[in-house]
Amino acid sequence: MRPPQANRILIISHEFDPQVDQMLVMLRGLGIECLRWIVGEFPLQSKIRLATDGVGYTGELETASWTIDLREVRSVWLRHSTPAEPIGKLTEEEQRFARQEIRSALAALYHAFDWFWVNHPDRTRVAESKGLQLRIAAELGFRIPRTLITNDAARVRQFFSENAGKIVYKPFNSGFFAGTERVCYTTPLTLADLDNLDLIRLTPGIFQENVRKAIELRITVIGRTVFATEIHSQARAESRNDWRGAEADDLLHRPHRLPEEIERRCLQFLERLGLAYGAMDLILTPEGEYVFLENNPTGQFGWIEVKTGEPLTATLARMLIAGKVL
Repeated sequence: MRPPQANRILIISHEFDPQVDQMLVMLRGLGIECLRWIVGEFPLQSKIRLATDGVGYTGELETASWTIDLREVRSVWLRHSTPAEPIGKLTEEEQRFARQEIRSALAALYHAFDWFWVNHPDRTRVAESKGLQLRIAAELGFRIPRTLITNDAARVRQFFSENAGKIVYKPFNSGFFAGTERVCYTTPLTLADLDNLDLIRLTPGIFQENVRKAIELRITVIGRTVFATEIHSQARAESRNDWRGAEADDLLHRPHRLPEEIERRCLQFLERLGLAYGAMDLILTPEGEYVFLENNPTGQFGWIEVKTGEPLTATLARMLIAGKVL
């Protein structure tokens, strides 16, 4: 029996994601078969079936709405990768075991077929390392902020002094606390903060020099195409330390022309990490120097398209349809 043609696109996401909604509309409008799998429904509301004869895999993914032969998939856009938490009458140890088994089953699925990924979860996990990002950026010639990663309060105080009291703190991961209104963005440290640093023994953090900003830049790299967007964060007090402190609608966004060398470094950065997509944050200083901050391999881009009119969804759609980096 001939294997089925691999011409479908699978999008793995949460239930509510306007960016995915827009992509589905575009792909279906182009006549492309695409399916959205809400990974949080696994394992209670969707099923994986994988089988191998030692030569290759066959498999199906079944939800309440559809069943797909996994050999028909050409490309996968991984927007969100967190499965559901095990529920039911399980002890704490049983829940831990179930959680490990769920993640291992997903890993088996993600490695069974030769799909084109944006981006593969293994590469995403490695690429999310802030320490690795800074190392690669520096090796490529980017200026990076002077940085300290530590859980040593005394060393932070010394770093504060070395940088004339101009340093910021930021977490390694998302600073959103579910179920509360608490958000932790990039935050300047003051002398008063130095008296409360003992908590970092429990939660190590990233401390960096506070780089002066003319504007902030979101660099969206889709395959070999680079979209640079200015975010005029210094126009409002609440966004001066971190543009996310203000509503995007309140900040001026406009396309930015990067120097060829900076654009080349952005492309090389993703190549080093084996990524097909990245959302990079840079600072442009008042002196005209570009400073690398970080890269999010699953970062949002929908609001940038709305604010600037840049064809981000269409560019990503073309790459998913082609099943390769363009």
